[in-house]
Amino acid sequence: MTTSRRGLLGRWRAWRDARRARRDTRPAVAQEPKPDWQSPVSVVEPVRPEWSVALASDDEPLLLEAKGGVFQFEVFAHFSFRSNEISVEHLRERADASLREARADLLRMAWPLARTCEAGDPVAAEDLINSHIAQGWCYEQDGARTRCRPTVRVRIDPALRDRMQPSQLDKQEMKEALELGLLKAAHARELTETWLDVFARLEGVEEGADELTPVQRQFLVPFAATLADREFAGMAQAVRAARRKGTDDLANVLKKASEGHEKIGMFEFANAYDKALNAFSQQMGLTPFSWIEDGTHSMEGAE
Repeated sequence: MTTSRRGLLGRWRAWRDARRARRDTRPAVAQEPKPDWQSPVSVVEPVRPEWSVALASDDEPLLLEAKGGVFQFEVFAHFSFRSNEISVEHLRERADASLREARADLLRMAWPLARTCEAGDPVAAEDLINSHIAQGWCYEQDGARTRCRPTVRVRIDPALRDRMQPSQLDKQEMKEALELGLLKAAHARELTETWLDVFARLEGVEEGADELTPVQRQFLVPFAATLADREFAGMAQAVRAARRKGTDDLANVLKKASEGHEKIGMFEFANAYDKALNAFSQQMGLTPFSWIEDGTHSMEGAE
């Protein structure tokens, strides 16, 4: 019994020693070093905000000579100071201290630009200057940099404004009168055409005719114009009276010519008659000698 227990105990010891031997022969695994809380840790600094301070100098415009050197532009500057390297309070102080220098720098840059622009075109001067100074410039003090970005408004010379104002007012009135006249003309034309169509239908104009003839329109337009617009109706009546007077004058001329044609040659008489009739026909809106052609066609049709 004692021997059996020693044998069992001996086998267990042998198995334990063999296992220890196998474990000692495995490759060593590198252990990660434990963090040393005493060593310094790197910290990523947050992005600094960019502050902005705006200053305007509307009470003190810069005076820049325009092209020709006779008139000046009034330039009102607006300055924007920006920085992310100093506090907003420090930026305000620096902006106030830099305002005079910024105005001087703007004057130096804008002066030659204004000399290329016409005195009566402040818009062109404003666009040119603003495009040239759009990027701005920087001021550096105590290792901190501040960017200045100005914009300008340009006004015309007061003396030139007073000189141009009356003509500009007249131009504006003429423009408004033109727009009103075109509107009234379109209104009168549309209404007159509508009433002419009404007259044509009521008068029973030739069956199958799509439009009035020139002679029919000349007769009906003064009446239709009365229903369309009073001012236009007055002018239409005046045109009608002038045409009637022209007809009477032509009849008198032809009468006197027929009575005294023996004093001049037949060629001279025919030439004068032709010119008078041609001018009368054009004023009446008729084709010269159309009555002769119409009569000829009628005779041919009768034959």
